[in-house]
Amino acid sequence: MAEDAPPAYDSIHEHAVETSETLPDVPRGGSGGQRMRAPIDVTVTNPTKVGDGLAAYAVYTVSAKKTTADAAGYKKDESIVVRRYSDFQWLRGRLSTLFPGIVLFPLPEKTVTTSPFQSDFLEHRRRGLETFMRKVVEHPVLATCEDVVMFLEEQGGSSWDQRAPWYSRGAMGTAIGAMDSWFQSIGTATETWTTGAGMESAMMEEDPKYLEATEYLLLLEERLKRALKSGSAIVDSVQNLGILTGTFGESAHILGDCEEKGAKILLGEEAGGLGQAFRQVGSAACAMRPPTEVQAERLAREFRAPMKQALQHVRAAKEVIDIRMDALLKLQACRAKLQSKRAKLEHALHAPPTPPTPPPTTIFERLSAAVTSPTPVTVEELQRDVGVAESALNDAQKKYDEIRERMENELPRVHAELEVVINDAFASAAVVMKKLAETHVEAWESVFPGCTAEA
Repeated sequence: MAEDAPPAYDSIHEHAVETSETLPDVPRGGSGGQRMRAPIDVTVTNPTKVGDGLAAYAVYTVSAKKTTADAAGYKKDESIVVRRYSDFQWLRGRLSTLFPGIVLFPLPEKTVTTSPFQSDFLEHRRRGLETFMRKVVEHPVLATCEDVVMFLEEQGGSSWDQRAPWYSRGAMGTAIGAMDSWFQSIGTATETWTTGAGMESAMMEEDPKYLEATEYLLLLEERLKRALKSGSAIVDSVQNLGILTGTFGESAHILGDCEEKGAKILLGEEAGGLGQAFRQVGSAACAMRPPTEVQAERLAREFRAPMKQALQHVRAAKEVIDIRMDALLKLQACRAKLQSKRAKLEHALHAPPTPPTPPPTTIFERLSAAVTSPTPVTVEELQRDVGVAESALNDAQKKYDEIRERMENELPRVHAELEVVINDAFASAAVVMKKLAETHVEAWESVFPGCTAEA
């Protein structure tokens, strides 16, 4: 069902959503790669529900601030606009069309498994939208794109409202876009099959170094998936360790109280030393729970979240690889079609003239000739077909070359960024685990001095 048209952006009153949890900054330290300084700092805040029922939707406040005085294309030092999820979809689709071959970080998933206005879901989507925008303004080409500038600076009632066509908004627009993409995929597959183009011939034409890079990305994706799965298990284990340690401490404390009380009843007021020992152990275990939970949260923030972002970035790079393969298949199909058109033209230019057929004499012969006789194709028509095929080939070659040229810079750029993120994520994990071990050693040493000396 299509969404109703939203009210003008400048008529929306935002209600701030207070939250202490923010998206962790991906480490920018020098572990083999370095990011470009973005000309604009972007934040996405205040997810707010607008409307009721099926017409309801959420909007987000997008704030932009110049970080350099000479940010090309930007007219304002600071700007605040209100955007909805479909606006971000429009921007990503627009950038994908204008800059094929550039790796665009994915938007948070469209599918809603809970209420679309539940605070946890809105916060998750807000973080994803903010990450997407930060990746855009950090890109050396996309940062100053006219559409990005307009997205960040133009408020409602301006050219922004006219930018995205009416049929591209809402659920119906998304469905139409998906259907159009599906038909294009079928068209490409049919065209390449009928002309003999295919994956094998495309792979033979590609640069061997590029094929090595794509194979590396596929391998990296699998390794990141395993690392993320293991990282999630580690985070869960540390969280459970905190809970179990606290529960053990509480139980030991209760046991100490019972033991001390029972000993005094049976042996007199001077007894109860064992109960006191139990309570000391319990206090030490209880003291470990808060710092353990803090380290679990830190591990989730500084290791699991960046690793998930890295995996998303690799998958975005795979999208560009698919776009390049599709462009190459179209190029090969255009070559084959032009060759076929030229062969037909050559045949028409050099073939002996066809002897005229005798005119039909009866009404049945005339009817049969009208139905079965093909319309002759002239040399001029064949020449026009060749011209159209040549133009299509030139366009396909230009698009493929453009994508290939962009990817020569994009894949190394993405790899350098991934190197920083992954290395710093593992470095952070090592620091967290070291701090966790020190916390536990300190707690047990307070009860049993020297118990960890051997270890």
